[in-house]
Amino acid sequence: MTPPSHRPAGEGAPGPADQRCREIGVQVVMRFAATLRIGRTYTPDNHVFKQQIDGLLETLAPLLDDPGEAVLVSLEEDLYLNGVRIPVRKNSIKFQNSALEEFRRRGIAGLRLQAGIKPAELHAFFRLFLQPEVYAGPELLAACLAQGLDHVAPAIHASTEAPEDDFEYDSSLQWVGEAFGSDAAAGDGAVSTGGSGSTGGGGYGGKGSAPRGAARKNYSQAIQGARSLLTTTTLQSGLELRHGKRVVQPLVDGAFADEPVVVGLSSLTHKDEYTYAHAVNVCLVAVTMGKLLEMDRRALADLGVAALLHDVGKSAVVDLIHHPLESFTDEERAAAERHPVDGVILLAHTTTLTQTTLRCMRVALEHHILPDGSGYPKFEGRWPQSVMSRLVAVADCYVSLLGHRSERGAVTTPYDALGLMLGPLRKRFDAAMLWALVQTVGYYPPGQLVLLDDGSTAAVLAPNAADLARPHVRVVISITGDPVPQDHPIEYRPLPKELSIVRPLKAVEYPAAPEPEAAA
Repeated sequence: MTPPSHRPAGEGAPGPADQRCREIGVQVVMRFAATLRIGRTYTPDNHVFKQQIDGLLETLAPLLDDPGEAVLVSLEEDLYLNGVRIPVRKNSIKFQNSALEEFRRRGIAGLRLQAGIKPAELHAFFRLFLQPEVYAGPELLAACLAQGLDHVAPAIHASTEAPEDDFEYDSSLQWVGEAFGSDAAAGDGAVSTGGSGSTGGGGYGGKGSAPRGAARKNYSQAIQGARSLLTTTTLQSGLELRHGKRVVQPLVDGAFADEPVVVGLSSLTHKDEYTYAHAVNVCLVAVTMGKLLEMDRRALADLGVAALLHDVGKSAVVDLIHHPLESFTDEERAAAERHPVDGVILLAHTTTLTQTTLRCMRVALEHHILPDGSGYPKFEGRWPQSVMSRLVAVADCYVSLLGHRSERGAVTTPYDALGLMLGPLRKRFDAAMLWALVQTVGYYPPGQLVLLDDGSTAAVLAPNAADLARPHVRVVISITGDPVPQDHPIEYRPLPKELSIVRPLKAVEYPAAPEPEAAA
């Protein structure tokens, strides 16, 4: 892939938006470098340093207003702002070199800031950022999460592997990636999510998991594949389900490799990004559940494609819906409840009729039908759901509960989502499928933070099939209240009998990192 500002000749000159990013980017890099320089000279509480924070936010304001975020990342020896290469100029080259060195020193690709950020939040971020010997790479991300910094975080990884127009999308996708590593079950002694290759990864700093987002290479590639499969143009010109099988095959391979299931990218709020991430997350959970239920590879491939396309009918009604679920008008609710039928019609019109197509059509039609005959669409009497439909219904609900597109989703942890499905919502689903979900994600799903009885805080890496109450965990906050450094990780694979989980931590209870001076 070539970044948007490096389009080959003949593909059109960069537009005004690209030019605006270039000009803002030069100023942002200079402000960023100045902020770091002042931060090393003055204490973080000094008014001179705070003025630099205000100046940086003022420079970023046009991008935080529209498109609503600013993603500054380094790729090779260049800096990009929202996917546009920042030009190197005579008066700014030293600042760019300084920014590149600062990112390398911390083992990150860059930064992502979102609309709504306040000076105090950016100030808290720089208090962490200015201590690279304590907070670097995933530790910096973990500290930001623990501090409750919702609008700013390090971008752990940026890639140019996506198609040309996906550069900005890919770099923003992976900002939360690789915070907690991968599980021993992944096959190479490391634990493998959060904005994020295949198995392995190198533990806490490897290509693995984050509490509320994932971007492993397979996962990221699946997102890109889902995007190409579900675009309006593709849906109108004709779906090739064999392409869908190529998208899901790495996820099927991951299920057979016993990779832990971590629902990723739940913080995405852009409509299209959420749609693709939701489809891939449902596919990931459903395929892993299907493997547990001893489906063979061919059936799992069909299940994966059906899960990927379960909401394909929403493309027919998306323009009719303008409010969140909690505020639907009667017309919007009717349109939303029509999407299963619209999905069947779309698949019938745009695909070749095969056994895979029929399975996808059934899942698209049936994934909102409930065992008692309620749900939608409505049928006379009982409608016998297929096994795949019942399986996708459970995966769809679990993933939806973790979505950050509602007030409820913003505070729902993986443990909460599982508890809701086994409690108030249990009658909506097939009991065997709920059992498969529990066996897949464990009592404490990967990504969940838990309080241990020694006073430390740990992140769940993967379930332990031998004892679901004792998952594989990594300690992120020690018993002294300090973040655990990357070069001296504390992991239990699985949690030993002398330790136990006191309780899972809710989103509002995620522990705050200590004051930087104390940590130092």
